[in-house]
Amino acid sequence: MAVRAVQRRSLVEQATSELQRLLASGEWPVGSRVPGELALSKQLGVSRPTAREAMRALVAIGQLETRHGVGTVVVSATPLPALEQSLRRAAIAEVYEVRAGLEVEAAKLAARRRTAEDVERIRAALAKRDAAASPVALVEADLEFHTAVVAAAHNDVLSEVFGSFLGALRSAANDLVADAGLRTRAELEDSDGAHRALADAIADGDVDAAAAATERNVHTTLERLRAES
Repeated sequence: MAVRAVQRRSLVEQATSELQRLLASGEWPVGSRVPGELALSKQLGVSRPTAREAMRALVAIGQLETRHGVGTVVVSATPLPALEQSLRRAAIAEVYEVRAGLEVEAAKLAARRRTAEDVERIRAALAKRDAAASPVALVEADLEFHTAVVAAAHNDVLSEVFGSFLGALRSAANDLVADAGLRTRAELEDSDGAHRALADAIADGDVDAAAAATERNVHTTLERLRAES
């Protein structure tokens, strides 16, 4: 029998394993809130970024869930089976399919109907998005930006539909930033150019450019989700 070389595990992998052990043992029961990053890093004896990455790894496999205004809570004592993880990504893809339809139309209308106040609001939301220091803050700033774009369309029905859809968007976006393929700020910034292009197109009244920027933003993520589900 061939002897396999001993693999050295990273601190993130070790921290993730320890968290999984605690979840499996019932130390943190389903529905409970886990300690924050700072407290957790002290308990585990690792840096705060390491604790953060370990928590995100467990969010990605369905054991933890980040809830805005609440924190990170336990949703499963064991990892989701691979099929369930695939179905979760498929569900997010469905949310993004609806999002694409809504936001492309909103962008085109916004380019035609925007006011100076609308442009100012969109620019302010974009600046907040650029300055976001954490994935959760980035999600909230991103939603604020897209809400400002929809408002600039000056269509009450569209605004109402988008508003009712915000909860699903927030949940899907939080799942995305926690997923293994989108866990770093650098990767999340891939779509920032499209956001700036959208803001510029609306300010310039360029309907075609506004639609193209929105499609580039939403469809890039959508194609990744379809490929992984």
